[in-house]
Amino acid sequence: MASDLTGITIRAAVLGDAAALAELGRRTFIDKFGHIYSKADLHAYLDEAHTQAVYADMIESPDFLVRVAALPDETLSAYLVCSPLELPAEEAAEGSVELMRVYVDQPLQGRGLGSHFIEEAIDWAKISQAPELYLSVFSENDRARALYERFGFEKVGEFDFPVGNHRDLEFLMRLKLE
Repeated sequence: MASDLTGITIRAAVLGDAAALAELGRRTFIDKFGHIYSKADLHAYLDEAHTQAVYADMIESPDFLVRVAALPDETLSAYLVCSPLELPAEEAAEGSVELMRVYVDQPLQGRGLGSHFIEEAIDWAKISQAPELYLSVFSENDRARALYERFGFEKVGEFDFPVGNHRDLEFLMRLKLE
């Protein structure tokens, strides 16, 4: 698929983006998955994982890669977060890293932003000299899983992902870089 990134600026996130990232992260998560969870579970997860403080910490950490896509009016429309490996990947090679989040706002889906960010994540992992890049994907998110597979990621495990008191079956996927 060809990318159409016309009018979109892709850049490193800055601390001033933290509030907008928290809002975008919450909104895109609710748009895609909000119907699955009770309000209590959904808000418990969002209040833990998608806060201004969480994004500020990621942006300020030299161990994280946080990239954003902005529209001409500077509204953030998508983002990428890569990090040291935190997923339950018992077989991971030392120094492996994680593609933590690729979120694209609904109006811009299908334009190639997700693919662009996955390519950036792979490049970052290689520059970091990581032997493997891991990610997790909701087991019922077939579209995202197919996208990751096109880039060479393979399913290597499963685990329960907590959203409040709810548990989702999550697939652990790996891309070998060596």
